[in-house]
Amino acid sequence: MEKLLTFDKPKKVLSTEKHNKRFQSDSGVAGTYVPNMSEEDKNKWKAKHITGTDERIEIRKTIGCSQLLIIVYKKAYQPSYPEFPEYDGGGKDAYWEDANNIYRVQRTAWEKRHQDVRISMNGKLDLTWDDFWDIQEAVKEAFEILL
Repeated sequence: MEKLLTFDKPKKVLSTEKHNKRFQSDSGVAGTYVPNMSEEDKNKWKAKHITGTDERIEIRKTIGCSQLLIIVYKKAYQPSYPEFPEYDGGGKDAYWEDANNIYRVQRTAWEKRHQDVRISMNGKLDLTWDDFWDIQEAVKEAFEILL
């Protein structure tokens, strides 16, 4: 079976300056995410292998008007400190304590927590059955690379 994932970086079709000027949000913020690549590249399952302490493969694809991001992690996040209560979003830091210590964790540390797969996108995603099966195949390919 032919591999879906491609690890080639797509070429830009416009300079970053022209692209950001052309695509702005309703509030006038330049650079609102619209892929700066050819239609051919938008239709590919683009992947990037990130190595290091939190090894993963990031998969991106444009489907309709949605920018799909799937991150396949080599292993789920394992905190090196005790688990803490749900972050309430109210402040910059989260706090918790045990019998001996009071811990303080930056919100960025909290946001790094993940399971095996993370999926996000910029809105609704309408799929054909072929796209649905391809998502599963792309995740399987990434998982096999990380083994």
